[in-house]
Formats: sequence, C-alpha cells, structure tokens
Amino acid sequence: MDNYWTKRINDIMDLLDTRDEKLNAAMLKEYKAASDDISKRIADFYDKYAEDGTLNYDDARKQIRATDLSDYVKRANDYREASDKNPEMLRRLNAQYTTARLNRLELLKLEIDFRLIQASDKQDKSFTDYLSKESSYIYDQLLNGKTIDTLNDKEIETIIQNEWSGANYSQRLWRDNDLLANKLKDELVRAAINGSNPKVTAKKLRDSFGGTKPNTERLVRTESTYVANATIAKRYNDMGVESYTFSAHIDSRTSSICRHLNGETFPLKDFKPGVNAPAMHPNCRSRIVPSDDDLSKYDKYLDD
Repeated sequence: MDNYWTKRINDIMDLLDTRDEKLNAAMLKEYKAASDDISKRIADFYDKYAEDGTLNYDDARKQIRATDLSDYVKRANDYREASDKNPEMLRRLNAQYTTARLNRLELLKLEIDFRLIQASDKQDKSFTDYLSKESSYIYDQLLNGKTIDTLNDKEIETIIQNEWSGANYSQRLWRDNDLLANKLKDELVRAAINGSNPKVTAKKLRDSFGGTKPNTERLVRTESTYVANATIAKRYNDMGVESYTFSAHIDSRTSSICRHLNGETFPLKDFKPGVNAPAMHPNCRSRIVPSDDDLSKYDKYLDD
C-alpha cells in the first residue's frame, strides 16, 4: 500500500517541477526589467553629470538640486499610491532617505533601491499566489479528489507564512534582493572611484544580475518543497495519520543529510521542516509518506 502513497506524492511533485519553472520565468522577467531600467538610469545619470563620458568620485559626490530629486520622489510616491500596500514594500519606501541634501551618487543608489523594491514587490505577489495555489492543489490531489474538504485561506496562509528554519519565502526573497542591491551599489562606488565610463558600469551591473537565475531557482525549489510537505503533513493530520516516514529522492545529487534520514519515521506531531522533515536544505527534493504503522488504516483512500 505504501506504493500508492509514494506514487501519489511523486506524481504531485513531478507536476510541481513543471509549475516551478513557470514561476522561475516570471521572477526572472522582473529581474530583467529591473536590470534594463537601472541601465537606463545610469545612462541618463552620466548624460546629466559626466564630462567626456566619465564621472570622477568628486563629481559624483556633489550635492544635487531639489529639482533633481523631484522626479524620483514623484515616481516613488506614485508607486506607493498605486500599489496593493505590501507591508514590506511600504516599510522600505517609507524608510528611504529623500531629503534634498543628497549627493549625485546617493541619488543613483536610491534609484537602485527603488527599482529593486518594485521588483521584489511584484515577485512577492507572484510567489504568494503560486504557493497558495500549490498548497490548495496538493491538499485536494493527495487523495485524488475523494474528499470534499479543502483548505481555507487562513490555513493556507499559516502554511506559507510559517518561518521555517528562521524565515519564510517572502523574507528570503527580500533578503536576497537586499544583497543584490548592495552589490549593485558597491559597483557604482567603484565605478565612480575608477572613473569608469557608463557602458562599462552598465555591463558590470548587468553581470551582477546574472547571479539571480540560480538564486531564484534555488529559492523557488526550496520553498515549493517546504510548502508541499507542510501541506501533506496537514492532510495527514486531518486524516488521522500519527507518524510519517522521511522519503528522500535518491540519485547522485541526494544530500548526505537526506540519505541519512531516508526511511526514518517520526511522530507527525513532531513534524519540523529543516530538522526532521523537508525541506532540509536549499534545493531539497525529499518528501514524507505515512509510516507503515499507519498505512493499514487508510484502505478507504486508495484508488479503486
């Protein structure tokens, strides 16, 4: 009978792999748009302030005029008013320093922060929607639609917002994009110190965006694995399952920790992602199945 549960979960996880790719594409599209916009801002910045196509550090540190800041302030305020009021996005926009006493380099840093706030806000919404639908789908499909009960919005939110291993998907997304923003801003400072021309600077910033693809794929895979298993655990609990068995995806890429846990059984009440349940690590592909002790109770859930 355990073959039923293993096959059922494998089928679900295989489908999620395909759906994960669609989310990856949407997330990377936002990075591409942000990269293009930032490149344009850099070009405009050099056109405005550089002499002979270069900008030295002293020029970059000259104070801007209030009119130079007004365009940025208007765009930031317009975005704030038109947004869906994502709390993290609002917190960051409200924290941005928008006094007129800014130098040119600080204004360009603000532009980078603002553009990545926009990208993160859109990615956060896409991620939330994806994980919510994933959780609802898995809960229903685990029993092949044999029951009419479904997860309500509050139950789904509890699953996806849970801070497993110290953070949830949204916090990790914003944290990754903070690191990207800092990397871009550091590159701007180096460009100003070295007197780089705008084409060289723009290329280096685009190269910095190159790392977003593996980071995005890792984040989506890991959080999708967590949500899948947390939803499976919720379904098992509602079915009355008392214990689960850790089932690793065994191949040449299987981590040592998942190999070690493979086949181990734990009480469902002790289910803890990152400790005794997937996701155990970035890019984890493991899952849980009912333990052998529980299987005999669930003949009624098997396919005819």
